[in-house]
Amino acid sequence: MFKNSIRTRLMALVLLASVIPSGISVTFSYLYTKQSVTEQSVKQNTKLLTLGEGNLRSYFSGMNQRAMSLYSGINVPSSFYTTLLTAKAPEDLPEGTAAPDTRAVISTQLYNLFLSDQNTFQIHLYVRASRQSNLLLGGLFRRESGKYVPSAVPGGTYRPFLEVTHMDHQYGMKSGFPNLKSGTVPVFTAHFPLYRAPSANVLADLSVDFRLDELEGIARSMYNSGTERLYVLNDQGQALYSSDPEWVGKQVTAGWSRLPQGSESGHFSWKKDGFAGIVMYRHIDAPLFKGSIIKLVPYGDLYADARIITRFTTGIGVLFLILGGIVAVVISIGFTRPIKKLIAFTQKVQIGQLDAHVEAESEDEFGLLTRKITGMTRTINDLIVKEYKLELANKTNQLKALQAQVNPHFLYNALQSIASLSLRYNAPKVYDLIYSLGSMMRYSMNTERTQVPLRDELEHVQNYVILQTERFGEENLRLDIETDEAILEVIVPKMILQPIVENIFKHGFADGIREALIRISCTLDKQGRLILAVKDNGKGIPEARLAEIAAGLAHSGGNEHEAIGLSNVLARLRLQMSGRAELQLHSEEGQGLTVTLLIPLES
Repeated sequence: MFKNSIRTRLMALVLLASVIPSGISVTFSYLYTKQSVTEQSVKQNTKLLTLGEGNLRSYFSGMNQRAMSLYSGINVPSSFYTTLLTAKAPEDLPEGTAAPDTRAVISTQLYNLFLSDQNTFQIHLYVRASRQSNLLLGGLFRRESGKYVPSAVPGGTYRPFLEVTHMDHQYGMKSGFPNLKSGTVPVFTAHFPLYRAPSANVLADLSVDFRLDELEGIARSMYNSGTERLYVLNDQGQALYSSDPEWVGKQVTAGWSRLPQGSESGHFSWKKDGFAGIVMYRHIDAPLFKGSIIKLVPYGDLYADARIITRFTTGIGVLFLILGGIVAVVISIGFTRPIKKLIAFTQKVQIGQLDAHVEAESEDEFGLLTRKITGMTRTINDLIVKEYKLELANKTNQLKALQAQVNPHFLYNALQSIASLSLRYNAPKVYDLIYSLGSMMRYSMNTERTQVPLRDELEHVQNYVILQTERFGEENLRLDIETDEAILEVIVPKMILQPIVENIFKHGFADGIREALIRISCTLDKQGRLILAVKDNGKGIPEARLAEIAAGLAHSGGNEHEAIGLSNVLARLRLQMSGRAELQLHSEEGQGLTVTLLIPLES
């Protein structure tokens, strides 16, 4: 009782009037702020990544340019490049000839290269002809002979490239450096093959190890280290730089590292692999490094401002909810008193006291309702009397309609009597025609059967054409039916073929019937659909008119007879057989019309 009272409903209404606007306000505010923050963050981070990509490109280009300076003395005797060009293996020297001392030339060139970048940690040069390893570390130079295997080049072609971050090593040198222990400093290495210009033969392999200071400085300028994560990956997915030390120098296998192809930069949402947020990326194509910068911005950091605004608006909504509850209680109490009086009055009316009366105490809507109910009770008796009179008139009309009906069995029996009389007077043709007419009347007037076997529907069409043949002559009209015996028992809606055949006489042969042929084919296709095709050799339908009829069928419209008849057939097929039933029209002007019914046999 309490849950159905007006007081409860009124309170609920007032509360909803407070909650719904507040909820909508909070939702739209949050969604708008979220969208705005996302767009702003994407724009800012795109600028940061673009700037960072430019700085990295410039940084790597500087390394490449300094390495290319080693070719500067290509035609100068005793230059660094000439020294590499004339280097020979000890066994290739003439007997009794000592190898020239190139230590000073190589160490000087490596030292100059070492001083050109303050982040250079060490430089290693392997001369292939003399099989000499030259290492410059901390201003100290070492040379050894031995077999050095250059690092594998990504992609299989020998070209300059960056080896991702790793711990330093001394390239297999056996002689150590005082107070310099290897394997303690993280570095990344730029590998340069030095060619015998202009051929592709490699004279020496130059490897330069760089400290991470400048690389880390460029990377930190692109992200907030407190909440965001940044990765600089090569084409193989190895981390040259990572804000997460766990991935430095390793293959990053997280799903977000597989970036979309075909775009220089972009962003997408990600909620897997322990991360939920926006993934922003930009590709790098520098002389030494091809890869991408990936920045992860978590939703928690991205939507922090949106959550603050949501909490504030939610607090306002709760305040409105409390105020709405107080107002609802006060208003509902004022409504309760007149409602109780109306309930007592209606209870008297319910038990038959139609002369009951209640005084209106106010001039508001409740007072108006009270006066209306009082007036209603004075007219109930009149309404009851009128209802009895209407019921009596209705019964009388039903009786008259029943008397006006003609018994279909009487008509059919009468036709049978006439047919028998025609046989008595030796008129078999008249008997056949009367039999066909009677069969048609029995078939069409039987309202108890709405669905019949296909065999009965075809027989009804045959009876119809028999009557038309008598009218136009056997030489001018012929009906061919092609069907499989197996599908004659398929149940179909009644009267789906006869309206189509009737349209042929009204429109296909409107100018007269001469050598007319109507062909009906019934088949099953590979999809299990019943295909009923009715074809004639009449004048056909122009393409424009055919389009109008098809449009009328598509919109269940059409105000002409053939469109109404076809629409009725299609509607009954879809209602009684399958919603996927179709009716197709095909015609070439002057060559007849084909109406095809496609009926899925779903049951």
